[in-house]
Amino acid sequence: MTPFRLLLVEDSVNDAALVTAELVQAGYQPTARRVETLEALRDALATGGPWDLVLCDYRLPRFNALDVLALLHAQGRDVPLIVLSSQLSEDQAVTLMKAGARDCFSKDRLARLGPAVARELEETRVRRERARAEVDRDILARASELLTASLEQAARLDQLVQLLVPRVADWCAFFLQDPDQGGLRLVALAHPDAERRAHAWKLDQRFPLDPLAAAGPSHVLRTGQPEFMPDVRQRPVPITKDAAHQRAIEGLGLRSVVNVPLPGNEGRLGVLSMGTLGERTLAPVDLALAQELARRTGLVLENARLFQEAREAVRLRDEFLTVAAHELRTPLTTLRLQLGTLLQRSEAHKLEPEVVTRLERSVRQVRRLGTLVEGLLDVSQLSSGELSLMPERFDVEELVAEVLERYQAEARAAGCELRQSPRRGLWGTWDRLRVDQAVAALISNALKFGPGRPVEVDVGREGGFARIQVRDRGIGVPVDQVERIFERFGRAVSSHSYGGLGLGLYLARRAAEAHGGRAWAEPATGEGARFTLELPLEKESRE
Repeated sequence: MTPFRLLLVEDSVNDAALVTAELVQAGYQPTARRVETLEALRDALATGGPWDLVLCDYRLPRFNALDVLALLHAQGRDVPLIVLSSQLSEDQAVTLMKAGARDCFSKDRLARLGPAVARELEETRVRRERARAEVDRDILARASELLTASLEQAARLDQLVQLLVPRVADWCAFFLQDPDQGGLRLVALAHPDAERRAHAWKLDQRFPLDPLAAAGPSHVLRTGQPEFMPDVRQRPVPITKDAAHQRAIEGLGLRSVVNVPLPGNEGRLGVLSMGTLGERTLAPVDLALAQELARRTGLVLENARLFQEAREAVRLRDEFLTVAAHELRTPLTTLRLQLGTLLQRSEAHKLEPEVVTRLERSVRQVRRLGTLVEGLLDVSQLSSGELSLMPERFDVEELVAEVLERYQAEARAAGCELRQSPRRGLWGTWDRLRVDQAVAALISNALKFGPGRPVEVDVGREGGFARIQVRDRGIGVPVDQVERIFERFGRAVSSHSYGGLGLGLYLARRAAEAHGGRAWAEPATGEGARFTLELPLEKESRE
């Protein structure tokens, strides 16, 4: 026997019994409701749940089948209507079919009823499945837009539950794990009735869900298995052992309920719950939609959690770098002064060359440590804002020459010859310390990756910019890494083969950008790489 819901618009009890008997004989098990007036029809459509078929007499005392069709169309009901009549002319039948009736035939030919019902039920099933699939696609598409939008978690969940009400369910809610309570906490709720919505919030505050409940959201969270109850009145066990809580839940008038877990990488994050009231019921297709929506929501919530953890880790790292750099700066300054004093005295007292050499190496290493510490401080400063600049007017070619002189000892140790283009003088207004750091980073990088080969430094003017280019003949930079090496802690080679923190080029680019310039790298013709630093000239120099 095939069950279906039948709305019978018929004023004759005997004719209604004949129709029902014919359907049973044809293999159907109709759940029928008979109405005789338009008012009763409206009530049945409003409170009787989804109807699968309407069988209607053509003429009733105060209305006819055309009035029934008009009412169905006005309410947007996708319910097929078959007209049965003892007296029905051909013209009337044509009029009815044009108005939307699916079939028309005489009551003395009820043998046609079974095949007609089979056809209409199948076509309705296919049509409704297509319409529901379209609804699901639309809901999931809009959910994906909300989930990927830059919204706070609470606002995101509030908008998600609104998508399902009233298209799929009468209410929808998100429960998330509450570590403080050891259970679930209501965080979002959608219901068209503001009074009922407020009552549900108060209910959650008054009666927290029992983590050990044998049914409901807590049970779903604990077991990870979805719960689908087409009729909660048939639930085998109550949702809570608290009698007052159970009465409050029953007072909500729930009919169908779906509870599905929100999956996370390290366990379940919460539960998506939706349900219906009155005669409306949920179906397996609603469970499938809830599971897919919960999967997408859980993925986004998990990513948001991981992002927060990563951001907190970065904050702690930057805080540590700031503290460590400040703590290292004082002893390094003292050590550098002491070594400088010893080096001066060694030259005055004509100490052994080996001692002088070792002192020079120590001074270089302390200077290198100082550069690393200053780089860490700059990174910490950049984490909270832009680099601060203290502009002054100076000759950038002279500054480059000073940096090269400072790196002569390191260049000799690396077997490199530092070459600078002829000086002509190129004045501008920049932050001297930041430009010095940027040029030093390019020189240090060239010596590190091009040992034993010459390093050429060219300073010139290109339009309204001062351009500093450093060319080495080392291992070069792969094309796919020319941007990565300018990232914070970025490097194109293993840190086991080449030292450093990966901050020099990052700070050089940020210093250039803070001045309104830029810095970039490119593979040089032949071998090695060429690094370029551009700084805008002062306004009067451009005119």
